[in-house]
Amino acid sequence: MLKNYICFLFIILMSCNYGQRRGTTPWEFLNKVIVNDSLYKKDSIAILVDLYAKMKSHKESFNHPEYFDSTLIIVDSIIYDSTLNKIAVFVVAQNPTYRNPHSDSKLPFYYHANCYLGKRNQNDSSLFDLHCLCRFSEINFDDKATVVKALKEDFFFELATVLDENSQPVFKYNIDDKRFWTSPAGWKRMFE
Repeated sequence: MLKNYICFLFIILMSCNYGQRRGTTPWEFLNKVIVNDSLYKKDSIAILVDLYAKMKSHKESFNHPEYFDSTLIIVDSIIYDSTLNKIAVFVVAQNPTYRNPHSDSKLPFYYHANCYLGKRNQNDSSLFDLHCLCRFSEINFDDKATVVKALKEDFFFELATVLDENSQPVFKYNIDDKRFWTSPAGWKRMFE
């Protein structure tokens, strides 16, 4: 009987730990900012205009010649800080497979994804200063859903676990953590 009880307890403990991830943001620190639809749409358009300009100039994450006028850029998600002046944007680029020199896929498209951080322009609040947080870049995926899932895995669960050469956290917090937006190791690393 005792043996069965210990075995049962072991299984319960293992199942509790199985669902937890190493870099999971604690519930009390989850960034839960809700934005109205009109602001989200307006910001999405401004972000896309900026990203297409970066792509045409081959800047930031678009520095490879495989990006061209027919590349489709998709804003998958915008995550805001509580002031609505700082954002993280999950960006997906869709290209025809024939533009990929490393693919033998028979699918019509392949996908790359990156995370951009942005802050609202002080002179024109409809614009953002955007920079790629290219710590993780998802490349050569066969479909949009899978590349977005991989990007969210990296920035919601793994970013806080990245260590520098001294085994110290580089960012300390994940993108979905409200502390990220004021952290010297996170937000300030990109903009200040």
